[in-house]
Amino acid sequence: MYAMSDKIFFITGIDTNIGKTFVSLLLLLAFKRRGLKAGYMKPVETGVKINEDGAKNYLDGAYVKKYAGLNEEPDIITPYTFQSPLSPYAALKKEGGDLCIKEILFKFYDLNKVHDYMLVEGAGGMLVPLKKKHFMIDIAKYIDAGVILVTKAGLGMINQTLLNIEYAKSRDIGVSGIIINNVLNENDESRASNKEILGEFTDVPIIGDIPYIPDGCCPENINMLNALALKYIDLEKILL
Repeated sequence: MYAMSDKIFFITGIDTNIGKTFVSLLLLLAFKRRGLKAGYMKPVETGVKINEDGAKNYLDGAYVKKYAGLNEEPDIITPYTFQSPLSPYAALKKEGGDLCIKEILFKFYDLNKVHDYMLVEGAGGMLVPLKKKHFMIDIAKYIDAGVILVTKAGLGMINQTLLNIEYAKSRDIGVSGIIINNVLNENDESRASNKEILGEFTDVPIIGDIPYIPDGCCPENINMLNALALKYIDLEKILL
């Protein structure tokens, strides 16, 4: 019998712009290649502009929907959006409106009913504020998800990764896996040893080590994406 945290994963990162959306897509493609039905949700997204026709110009959710072949509409995948490229709480204060945690959870449970696995991508890092008394990582706790932590490749990644793991544990939130993503094209001396050293200081499995991709953090060639998922994502470490 699976616990919820064995089938629900919350994707967060040590910082913003660390490639969480790209990693989420590769994870979804990896599930798909194994014949497993996985869903995706990004509860809150900022920097979503409104087109002239009044439609929202979804970013991360639209990208994942397109290349993972998801059936859900963008407003189901991402129920809350703000135009300002700020933290959700800052954008909420600036633009007004509302952000209801219960509404996010209701939409999540609806998606969870029709998928074998669920990936929920946060915005920014663990302590990005959603609203008063609520941080991004709280969503992982509310849905009983195991965290998949996306970290950088170069100098400082050991400290930042371990700090995030320790914070999650302090909140009784399990960390299911780590994915190293060299989206920043780091090539300092620590790059060669960071993965091995990190593994000596945590029992959280490293389930991916993605190199720098010259075409950018989000390539748009489905054959390339499938090849990357197959080569650099190891789901076996989290599929108990």
